[in-house]
Amino acid sequence: MHIGLRSSVVAVLLMVAAACGGSGATSPNETQPSVVTVPPRPIFPPLAGPSRTLVFDHALANHVSDYTIHSRFVLYDNGGFILQFPTVAGDGYRGGYTEVNGAITFEWEGWNPAGPWGAAGMLNGNSLTVQYNSIMQGTDFEDAVYTLAR
Repeated sequence: MHIGLRSSVVAVLLMVAAACGGSGATSPNETQPSVVTVPPRPIFPPLAGPSRTLVFDHALANHVSDYTIHSRFVLYDNGGFILQFPTVAGDGYRGGYTEVNGAITFEWEGWNPAGPWGAAGMLNGNSLTVQYNSIMQGTDFEDAVYTLAR
């Protein structure tokens, strides 16, 4: 093969490769990178005023981490709450809650690209049982029972 012809073939192959590497139309079976959009941040009540503090009592599973053992919920009468992990850096996880006949629905400031954070609680006397959705469990939140601090 002549050097001139070989150079032409290489040049044509480079142009074809560059044209194929663009962001043109793709077939429906090709995966496109997903775009993660941050959901709008809800507005929750301030963490102020009268509140109840509930401290970890026991796990709902066989084992929980040390940070869960030292965790606590502070439920403000205005519907705001914070879940605190004193052994871990940071202020805690905030949000708002609604309570109907002892059943609590927690809404969180936090979120995950896999889906919304969610947790449900049940107040029974001085005891609060909290169970997280699979999104939160997948990020190391652990179901537990909390007791009203004295």
